[in-house]
Amino acid sequence: MLKLLADENIPRRLVILLKTRGVDIIRLQDLGARGVSNQELVRIANRLTRTILTRDFDFTMPYFLSLTRSRVIYISYQPSRNELLRLAERIASIVHQLEPKPGLLVIVGREYIEIHD
Repeated sequence: MLKLLADENIPRRLVILLKTRGVDIIRLQDLGARGVSNQELVRIANRLTRTILTRDFDFTMPYFLSLTRSRVIYISYQPSRNELLRLAERIASIVHQLEPKPGLLVIVGREYIEIHD
């Protein structure tokens, strides 16, 4: 099972919904790391052995993927408040099914999920 580190661009409500579904997730803000660079976010995730949950497209690029020992789940759209419950269920399912693996990229779209490893 993956452990997540939520980037600042992940809605707090989504983090709460994921926790209620048994997902081990912490927010970057809860670590006092607000406003850090992408490189620093990668360092934090690697140090904590956590998969980055983000909406930042930069993390889908080979450069950042090569730096992340802790993997990336990228949400490719801006979910509305009404979509957060379904999104939480989809991400929780992914988290519970996948094992940590270097180079793993999961792209979650409104109507699809792509897993690249």
